[in-house]
Amino acid sequence: MTSRAYIWALVLSLSVQLTSAAEINNDSDSRGVVGLVKKLGTIIDSMSIRGLDRRYIASPQKPWQIIVQGNMNQSDLKMKAVIDGPELFDDDWGDVNWESRIKTDISTYTGAWVGYRGYGIGYSKNVGGDKGSIFKLGAMGGAYGVNFRIHKFQTDEPTVNLSGYMPDWLQANFTYSLTNPIKVRLLTLDGYYLFNGKKFSYCAAYDQSVIQKRSAGSLMAGAMYYHSTIAYDKGLNADFIMFMNDIGKMKQYQVSLGGGYAYNFVPCKGLLVSAMGMMMFTVYNRLDVWRYNSLLRMNSIESRKNPDSAIDYEDDPADLDYEDVEKIFQIWPMEEHPKTINHSRMIPIIDARLSVTYNLGDFFFNANAQVHDFRFKDNDRNKGSLTDWYVNASVGLRL
Repeated sequence: MTSRAYIWALVLSLSVQLTSAAEINNDSDSRGVVGLVKKLGTIIDSMSIRGLDRRYIASPQKPWQIIVQGNMNQSDLKMKAVIDGPELFDDDWGDVNWESRIKTDISTYTGAWVGYRGYGIGYSKNVGGDKGSIFKLGAMGGAYGVNFRIHKFQTDEPTVNLSGYMPDWLQANFTYSLTNPIKVRLLTLDGYYLFNGKKFSYCAAYDQSVIQKRSAGSLMAGAMYYHSTIAYDKGLNADFIMFMNDIGKMKQYQVSLGGGYAYNFVPCKGLLVSAMGMMMFTVYNRLDVWRYNSLLRMNSIESRKNPDSAIDYEDDPADLDYEDVEKIFQIWPMEEHPKTINHSRMIPIIDARLSVTYNLGDFFFNANAQVHDFRFKDNDRNKGSLTDWYVNASVGLRL
């Protein structure tokens, strides 16, 4: 957990203690920071129980949740390109299919969450698998919720599948070594509204700020903002960029709207199984693409037009010194159309979640999972997808 998060939790905890001390000493708690914190807490307390059917949903007397979390996460990024073989390689070649894939190891994260009546902050740090981090914010009420998540990871060894109209001995699956890693950053902001907030609680399943006492379900409406950055335009990645049709960086922006259904099943006291499925459609789908040139690319094209005028460098790459390699594999923005913006048609997105919670006095145990699948397309020769799933397991205490 970062120092800011620790300070945030410490300040709020200290404020609550000061508020209690002020009440004992009959001090004026309506002025200053203590009074402000108390009023804010009263407002949140009121919002958390407003309109609830107490036969179905109970609000714990202790408002704080201190949660220790463990997380398993995996991301699967596929980037496909169809390359003009005759332009870059040989007249006898046709279109070459280049598919690079980053499928991270199943990674483990540990972290903590501090919340008050469904409003909180959490941070998890990678301890195994991919190199990355996860940052989360959440705000949940009786009939609504908002979640914010950032996930980062990187790799310098993507797997590649090479196929198409080319010599058979070149068609293969292999691991590609990059001088500088592909860096991926995912940001999701999603919100929902429940039409049966009186009897059904999303909070009971995902932050345990309330307790679901009886089984109930609800129709729901949702919205999601998604932003991703995929970049490998640093260092000497000219060869990989050339095989990606000169693309070295992509940024995707999506806004999706939809609806679905969620159900909380309470088979016995303390146990809750919650499932949610939502079909969403993108109403805004934009992809920004940056393209780059290099001496490697220029030499490939020039040698096809006029072999005698090709850029001259050693036949054996092992004989090249670093300065030669740096010149050949260094990249720079294309002179024409270095950046293009593409708006795609509406596409469906499935948002699915599952959660299991067990309440035991002031303690609670939870495991929940979610999967996202996003797709992008620049033109008929470049497209891809990114699938991201995670499973959280946590132990919490109400204070």
